[in-house]
Amino acid sequence: MRYQFGIRTRGLLAGVMIFTGVASVSAADLTVGAFGGIWEQSLRKCVVEPFQKRTGKTVDVVLGAPVQWLNQIAASPNKPPLDVIYNPSEIAYDAIDRGLVDLLAAEKVPNLADVLPQFRDLGKGYGVPHNYGAMGIIYNSQTVKDPPKDWKAFVEGTVAGKWKASMPSVNYPSGGLAISVWLFADLYGGGVDNIAPGLAQIKRMQKSGNLAFWNDPNSVLNGLKGGDIDMALYWDGRAWAFIDDNNSDFKYYSPGPGVGVGLTWVQKIKNSSDLGYDFVNTTLSKEAQSCFGSAVRYGVTNKNAVFDAKIKHEITDTSIIVFPPYRQIVPHQSDWVEAWNKEIGR
Repeated sequence: MRYQFGIRTRGLLAGVMIFTGVASVSAADLTVGAFGGIWEQSLRKCVVEPFQKRTGKTVDVVLGAPVQWLNQIAASPNKPPLDVIYNPSEIAYDAIDRGLVDLLAAEKVPNLADVLPQFRDLGKGYGVPHNYGAMGIIYNSQTVKDPPKDWKAFVEGTVAGKWKASMPSVNYPSGGLAISVWLFADLYGGGVDNIAPGLAQIKRMQKSGNLAFWNDPNSVLNGLKGGDIDMALYWDGRAWAFIDDNNSDFKYYSPGPGVGVGLTWVQKIKNSSDLGYDFVNTTLSKEAQSCFGSAVRYGVTNKNAVFDAKIKHEITDTSIIVFPPYRQIVPHQSDWVEAWNKEIGR
């Protein structure tokens, strides 16, 4: 499918994940909700397999959409269908606010002590970021000889037609709100309570005819390879995996003054098996984090993690990442989507 300008997918969760459902009774000792693709493969290799070997317990990994997971858990809080879930920040905070997750006490999850403080303190113990992805720029070095050094240069270059660009739509649940709304609002003098300055710049780029929006990360790679776009805001891990897969004409970097970060949390569900604490502790261990980060090319949160030497240079350093204020963003989500639809379009 070629990437087409001016076509946007409707629906907040469109084109991202297909919910497969969770059985009310699992034959496994532990049921874990996770994401698919290489993320799931890496989780099985780096966490599930060593956990099962060490404990002799079985783990059922189920794929789906975190929003539906939470609704299922809320519908059966005394016998939840999942024990542990991996969530994006917005959903992680929703789980906390709805009282659906347990406190990860230090005595039950000792590896919390090795999580970098800037990540560990975000959930006040009710879950913790497991890994992070930074959204920089991937571009075609054959068509873009002078890529923008910072985000404002990206805006002006797009408006001037120096390249065809793409960025996440507000409908992309893992970065649309935080990256495409808050980051640009903050960059242009606004913030959580005033996103108008950011939307104004996005509208300028859109009206120039040189900016499209994406909901599905795969469409970005198709657009780059097909020549429909020259550059895109994109996750570092996915960008590097694409480049390393015989696509050396494409480059990835982090524009100044910093790159927004998306976080994947791990949380233990309230009233679930206590074995979940051991699983969370395992997923936060140095060994599991080193293995997982090296496999998916995303940063991890254990300060002692060691990346494979071949991909270490591809991991975005924590010194240049920008933490969107996810806690403050959550109450504004519906208003921001409405404002985006009014100014930018559906």
